Amino acid sequence: MLTVDERGLTVSVPWHTSDRYIARFLQDSASWVLRKLQTWESRKPKARRWQTGELVDYLGRQLQLVLVVGQYGLAQLGEGDVLLLSLPNPHTADAVRTAVVKWYRRHAQAHFRARVEHYSGRLAVDAPRVFISSARTLWGSCNAKGEVRLSWRLMQAPPHVIDYVVAHELAHLRQMNHSARFWRVVEQLCPDYASARAELDAMGHHFMSL
Repeated sequence: MLTVDERGLTVSVPWHTSDRYIARFLQDSASWVLRKLQTWESRKPKARRWQTGELVDYLGRQLQLVLVVGQYGLAQLGEGDVLLLSLPNPHTADAVRTAVVKWYRRHAQAHFRARVEHYSGRLAVDAPRVFISSARTLWGSCNAKGEVRLSWRLMQAPPHVIDYVVAHELAHLRQMNHSARFWRVVEQLCPDYASARAELDAMGHHFMSL
């Protein structure tokens, strides 16, 4: 059996399989293996340089980062899809990333809270408390206390994808599981949830790399 994932190619065969058979099998499967390897290679997140001209994702748009020297750290959205960042040390990559993350978190608090209130109203439940998460493996979570946590990294995704994650987590207020009933609640809130989930899966590695 051939498996291609983020680790590369893995070949699993019975211990008594001959080297000749394995070689022939790999040769016959070469086209499939190359396609899969190219797919995984394209999913690898590109290294960020945190310099002027860097592109950052925001609500499905790509913003061009413009760095200037300033006494105080200040990030603001300018015209023409520009994120203007004023810093005392704009040539230090860690400082730039920290400022960009702070900007994401600030906007995430307002955006997520608004979407949670919207979908809570549709579910006819009290809006839960919203916490901003830095998780690298979960986009969101909802616990039995009715607390919702959402990763600020979601702010890179288009609004309809964020809405899917919010709807998903709020559906747990009705069904604290992933049963068929749970997915019916999700579909009630977000009819196109399947395509939004697929879109998030496709971009997930890139978004989580920030």
